[in-house]
Amino acid sequence: MAISWHYKRPILAKNITGQLTSGLFNRLAYLGQRRIGKTMFLLKDLTPALLKANCIPVYISMWSNKNAPQKEIINKLQLSIDQLGKKNAVQSVLTAEITKVKALGITAEFGKLDPVVTSDDELIIISNLLRQLVKEAAPKRVILLVDEIQHLITAKEFSPLQFMLRTILDELNESIGVLYTGSSRRGIEAMFNDKDMPFFNSANQVAFPHLGDDYVLHINAMLKKHFGLHYNSVELIGYFNSINQSAFWFDRLAQYLALNQVSLQVGCKNIDEMMRLESQYDSTVDALTNIQQGVLIRVVDQLSRYDDEAIDLYKKLGVKNPNRSQIQSAYKSLLNKRLITKVANTVFIEESGIAKFIKEQHNL
Repeated sequence: MAISWHYKRPILAKNITGQLTSGLFNRLAYLGQRRIGKTMFLLKDLTPALLKANCIPVYISMWSNKNAPQKEIINKLQLSIDQLGKKNAVQSVLTAEITKVKALGITAEFGKLDPVVTSDDELIIISNLLRQLVKEAAPKRVILLVDEIQHLITAKEFSPLQFMLRTILDELNESIGVLYTGSSRRGIEAMFNDKDMPFFNSANQVAFPHLGDDYVLHINAMLKKHFGLHYNSVELIGYFNSINQSAFWFDRLAQYLALNQVSLQVGCKNIDEMMRLESQYDSTVDALTNIQQGVLIRVVDQLSRYDDEAIDLYKKLGVKNPNRSQIQSAYKSLLNKRLITKVANTVFIEESGIAKFIKEQHNL
């Protein structure tokens, strides 16, 4: 049997399970940047916790069929109904889903979109399947885990599907729980906060907690135990924080270190280059003014954009006389460029390593 490197988050899973089964929160939307471990948490931590709580979790990713997500919804609902009452059936379905997610990997995020409008028949089928699932699962509570929900606002062809889902979920009300997650905070914000959108004000929005130092220590211990590799934990934690706690890229670092048996410096440099190539940091940063780059650094570092230290940074980047108006304008531009997202009073970073890249470009 393969060794599992998954870092378990039982407390978080228990808390969210409690929220979804309390009767107080029927719809939750967890926001988080790309690649911080949301999907694996849903499948490997939250799902077992929900099963233990006598629920029926149904995981549906809008990225599994990006052109026709309605077909994926129909498939998963029908599969869940077919598996009701069968021993370990739900767990078997989710195990297959984990394998599928790992196989898709990074390719799920890219590719040309050719959206297909949901037919009237498909809309009716989805509504009826949801009603049937809730009825046949009783007294167990059905919990939909809808991943990458923001995908439904990427094309006008998906509008009928959105309206239908909102309608049927409102009809079913507290008889079904729903947890939405997404990798675009701007998309999630638009879905649930824009009064003209079907899902407006339909879910409580919560920031998805990032992995912390314990996750890094777990990976370091695994490298030591299974590969005899010894790395400085403080340096590993520092690098993890510099890429905005991206579990995806940190896992890639662990893989590279295990395969190549190299120093941490060499491994980090390789991952930095992979991130730069994939995210096209060069072109992104070239499109930013010097003060926008400086403001982004301060936001990522969670530091004041207006204090003396910030002003000194802007000057180092070539801004002659930085003033409050320029700083505010730069901040708004970063929001418009979707490099940062503000939801309520929390600011989120959309690209894991771009601030680190800017610092290296300017030797900061």
